[in-house]
Amino acid sequence: MAKGTNQGMRTTHHMIFTTRLLCLLLLCPTLFLGCSSYVDLSSSHMHIMQGNYDKAYQNLQMQAPSLLKAQGPIIVNYDLGMLARLNKNYQESNTLLSESERLIREAYTQSITANIASFIVNDNTKAYQGEEYEDIYLNLFKALNFLALGQEEPALVELNRSMEKQALLKQKYEQYRKQVRDYASQQGLGGVNTETFAASFSTSALTNYLASLVAQSLGEISTAYYAKEQVKHAFASQPQLYRFSLPSSVEQSDPQEGKARLHLLSFSGQAPQKQERWEYFSVSPTNHAKIAYPVLVGRYSNVQSIRVKATGQEETVLQKIESISDVAIDTFRSKSELAKTKAVLRAMAKAVGIAIYDSVAQQDEKVTAAEELLGLIFRVAQDVSERADVRSTHFLPSEAWVGSIDLDPGVYDLELSFLNASGRVLHTMTLPNQEVKLNALNLCETYYAP
Repeated sequence: MAKGTNQGMRTTHHMIFTTRLLCLLLLCPTLFLGCSSYVDLSSSHMHIMQGNYDKAYQNLQMQAPSLLKAQGPIIVNYDLGMLARLNKNYQESNTLLSESERLIREAYTQSITANIASFIVNDNTKAYQGEEYEDIYLNLFKALNFLALGQEEPALVELNRSMEKQALLKQKYEQYRKQVRDYASQQGLGGVNTETFAASFSTSALTNYLASLVAQSLGEISTAYYAKEQVKHAFASQPQLYRFSLPSSVEQSDPQEGKARLHLLSFSGQAPQKQERWEYFSVSPTNHAKIAYPVLVGRYSNVQSIRVKATGQEETVLQKIESISDVAIDTFRSKSELAKTKAVLRAMAKAVGIAIYDSVAQQDEKVTAAEELLGLIFRVAQDVSERADVRSTHFLPSEAWVGSIDLDPGVYDLELSFLNASGRVLHTMTLPNQEVKLNALNLCETYYAP
């Protein structure tokens, strides 16, 4: 009888230990998966800062396999596409950016049909799906590639596609809200405040400005007029994103008879970077949880004004039309809040698991050292498994500037000066042999990264 009792006690003890182990394995999967996504791209960045885009592209090509493994195909194609266009490989750039766009579209389609239980999994364990701002600006740069290739109609198609994506942002934010509310309800975690998921951005002045230029060149006058009005609307309805004056070139009248207009577009700086943020909060009187979530942090650019001079002409000052950084930070805010809310819900779900674990432990009169260690690991895993997803593309610019010069048809050398806040020239760039044609869309694009 005593022998049977001892055997039953051992069986019960084994079942309790097994239950604890299963709790650990089920509730803390990311502890065992390993999710380092960091890849050192400093060499490519250094070449970009020096204006050596060919070296930057070659360097990134060599690192592409590592980047693919760590951060996924959306980022690899996007980054290579952005550097290819800087290197004037416009067709290759569009091929790469189009592939990235296809993958972003597929990822979004899958995400809205995915089982809501995926909320329990850390975002680092999922394939990177792209951000709204990356998707929106992708089409703008594809359009610029087409313009560089002399293909205006497909350029306008890309700009319209970007504007369509902007119009769908509100729908996406509501989808995020619904996902969180449904998950919280299924887990019995009560109501969740999702009011912070909204963003201010809905209309890109830069996209519409370029669309107005292209449509005007194609003779689509009503489309050009509408796009120009949307530029004004972007400034009027989003003052927190457009904290500068409407560029004078938006309201410019047609050039004088016999004159041709040279449109100038310049990008400066580097887009924001994702960083990890941590917070601790109490999920019960005896249990405190750590959460981690990503935020976008802007990078300061010294460029505060840009001046352009064409051969034999007066100097022209470019004006800022869009802060890509501000738009990125604003549109990502909803994703950041979503990630934060998901982290809180995961922590609460894990707290339930820990409570079950502790309850089982209290039934066990004999706790071994191994089981005590398992309990410690369980609690540590609650923190270790929470890491923010800081993956993102790396080579978007920060600011966009525009202006124009009316010239006699001909060939001109352009000199661009990038100045800091005190008016000191940081860098001078010369663009020789720029052809300006009558009755054509003459567009000159430049980039200065520092």
